[in-house]
Amino acid sequence: MERVLGLGVGPLAAGTVGLLILLKVIQRLRRKQNLQDKVVVITGASSGLGKECARVFHAAGARLILCGRDQKRLQDVVEELRNKNNNGKIQTHTPCTVTFDLSSTSLVSSAAKEILKCHGHVDVLINNAGISYRGNILDTHVSVQRDVMETNYFGPVALTQAILPSMVDRRSGHIVVISSVQGKISIPYRSAYAASKHATQAYFDCLRAEVDRFGLQVSVISPGYIRTNLSINAVTGDGSQYGGEIMLLLSTKLLFSLY
Repeated sequence: MERVLGLGVGPLAAGTVGLLILLKVIQRLRRKQNLQDKVVVITGASSGLGKECARVFHAAGARLILCGRDQKRLQDVVEELRNKNNNGKIQTHTPCTVTFDLSSTSLVSSAAKEILKCHGHVDVLINNAGISYRGNILDTHVSVQRDVMETNYFGPVALTQAILPSMVDRRSGHIVVISSVQGKISIPYRSAYAASKHATQAYFDCLRAEVDRFGLQVSVISPGYIRTNLSINAVTGDGSQYGGEIMLLLSTKLLFSLY
């Protein structure tokens, strides 16, 4: 199952539409069961789309396991969700947190064990964490290309493969990866990012076919541009922080003109 979201640059509209589609995809593929008490893992949950996903799934009554690199920021999200009033319509649960750096794939296995200890299993794994890149190929060191691949490709792959056996044993589970429209097409000054998302698309397409016999579901969500800190925190060709959105707007125009 794949969903390619629109290329609108309105941050609130794009983010809201993306979240609603994500929620509907999961609900439909789980044969319209609700998400009450389902164990949902979200990486990159301390900000941006991951944080918005946490809000949506928490409001739906899911048991959340929030993952990220910064324990304090994760705890801030937990406190925000705990203080949110849902008028008692749905029973909500205080989220668990697991702190680790997805780019350190050697640590992912131990993080997965910690995740599984929270509730004993995972119903939905949302691979959301990632980094972006802005730069000219001629000026980009291969180490930067590798770093982007570590976070955007090898990290989600390592976490998925660590959680996958428990899903296979239960014959139940849904793996979601937040990819990008750039996992389908490539535009200038996005080489490392587009390459990592193309690799992600291919891997999870293969995974979907392989785990279907176990009753597992795999969804690739491919948003257009959503204005979050992902673009501001993008790395450049020398590995420094980009810190702006001018190239984001330029690439949006290029995308419309080229495709």
